[in-house]
Amino acid sequence: MVMSDLKYYLGILVCASATLNIAYASEISLTPNSNGGGALPSGYDKITFTLGDGNWTKNITLPAIPTNGSMVIINSTAGYKSYLDTGTTGIPLKELVISRDESYSFTYSNKSWTIKGNGISHLSPNDSGALIPNNPSKVTYYHLSDGNWTQQVTLPSQASDGDYIVVKSNAAFDSQISSENQLYKSTTLLKTGDEYVFKFDQSFQKWLLEKTPVRSLTAKEATSQMSSLTSPRTKVRFYDGNWVHTLHLPDDAGDRDKVVLQSNATWTATVDGSNINNFQSLKLNTGDDYELTYIAENKQWEVTKSPVKTYQAKELVNGQIPQLVRPNAIIEFNDGNWVRDLYLPYPSPKNTRVTVKTDATWSFNVHGIKNKSDNMVNIEKGQTVSFKVDENGLWQQETLVIDILMLYSDKVASKLGESAARARMFESFSLTNEALENSGANFRLRMVGLKKVHAKSHWEKLGDPLSELRNDELVQSLRNELNADAIYYEGTEDGCGLAWVRASSYNMVGTGSINCGTTVMRHEFGHNMSLNHGVDHGDTNGNYAVGYNVVKSVMGGNATPFYATPKRFSEAYGIPMGIEGQIDAVRAMNEFSSRVASYR
Repeated sequence: MVMSDLKYYLGILVCASATLNIAYASEISLTPNSNGGGALPSGYDKITFTLGDGNWTKNITLPAIPTNGSMVIINSTAGYKSYLDTGTTGIPLKELVISRDESYSFTYSNKSWTIKGNGISHLSPNDSGALIPNNPSKVTYYHLSDGNWTQQVTLPSQASDGDYIVVKSNAAFDSQISSENQLYKSTTLLKTGDEYVFKFDQSFQKWLLEKTPVRSLTAKEATSQMSSLTSPRTKVRFYDGNWVHTLHLPDDAGDRDKVVLQSNATWTATVDGSNINNFQSLKLNTGDDYELTYIAENKQWEVTKSPVKTYQAKELVNGQIPQLVRPNAIIEFNDGNWVRDLYLPYPSPKNTRVTVKTDATWSFNVHGIKNKSDNMVNIEKGQTVSFKVDENGLWQQETLVIDILMLYSDKVASKLGESAARARMFESFSLTNEALENSGANFRLRMVGLKKVHAKSHWEKLGDPLSELRNDELVQSLRNELNADAIYYEGTEDGCGLAWVRASSYNMVGTGSINCGTTVMRHEFGHNMSLNHGVDHGDTNGNYAVGYNVVKSVMGGNATPFYATPKRFSEAYGIPMGIEGQIDAVRAMNEFSSRVASYR
């Protein structure tokens, strides 16, 4: 090649290099203000999205229809955190928190996004050894492959709250993720193609299992392979042609391992209950879906999800509930869907539960209850009552009823509108009963009245109606007429919520304001029922009538619909919702409920 030819080709390369710098045919720079929010548009090869103070959005989503090779760059100088929705991106996190002075880039390839940034690191055994270093990045990817492999991976002992570690293997050989530094010693075997995601929780100083591979087994495979689980999540499917009569769960498993049982089979299968808490056996019918979690400290499986059978009263021949094949049944009553007498089935398996809900004008009798005179109880309009089979195979009434008068002020109606004001009250009431049901409380609320009342001109703070409603002639007359055990008021006064703690009949009043949401009522009613605010740990000097901050129970942050109780477990991680003898709001309410139910 002669020199002139070389200069020619060098010139082409220089031009090509310049072209590479502007290789994106369609680029755009956006801010939340110019974009109208955080939903990034499709149709661009490159988007640069910049957040700052006064030009910020809380929620960000990547383009819904990206093209191969497209890129998104997100930079933030904002004082507030933003949250990137990763649900449709292929990034194995629920969300990515973007803080001040952080920058991330996302590139779309092969139907998923890859992520880089100053909060992201990529490690492997050859880089850092089998022990992932302490104080990792916000998101650490740890990859294993052939030639870059270790027999066991250990998570760091120190990290920041909310840090993620993603462990993934493409290696031909299995590895083990050590239970050291994990909150629970689950079965974290790492097989080819597996991906585990862990999240650090500062309150426990441990890693929580955020995402795990799911092993799928047929019923026949499960009888031989499930004695030794290989993942924290195992799904067993029953169907015609692959069915067994009886399935026995492993007598030992990793702590908080879960097994999901699903059936599309024509025939009913039995799950042996010898190692299942509170159940002699479970019947797996067509369409059923159970989830069981192994609780290592109890050395038993706990039923954490189960199917519910709902009956309409008018479907029941002569009011007779048929033999129950699911742990929970609901019987619904309303006008036009009513029977005078309802008969519980006998015999029924231990811990079988029937809940009766009625909006019918007329009352009815439930028969077959051994802890009631004449073996029956009368159910009235608006009541929700549960019955459960005890250790001796006898039906007992599980829940009693506390009647509550619901009040909202004329100022609320004026500000929101009458229908919206009433809708808020219904929602508050429903959320309170939901939390009581979730938590295993021995009572439910019945709304015996929903009334608008005049807010006095001098009521400025919630303490004003809280104090004066106890002696208000109109309200107390209405309370006596309706036999209401309790009163809940919602107004526009300053504050969020206020209530008397462990209230006497005179003080059985709670108040809330539309300044806050509809979960206020369940929190304030908890105070009425003797509960105090949440604590982080079990150092309560014997006062177990408290919330649990760690799981953000109703009295400890009010972010989850559970009152603190050691008998329930969080859905995501299996954390007990309380501590035996130390944090047990449900026990405290259950001990107080019969007194409150007799106030009127």
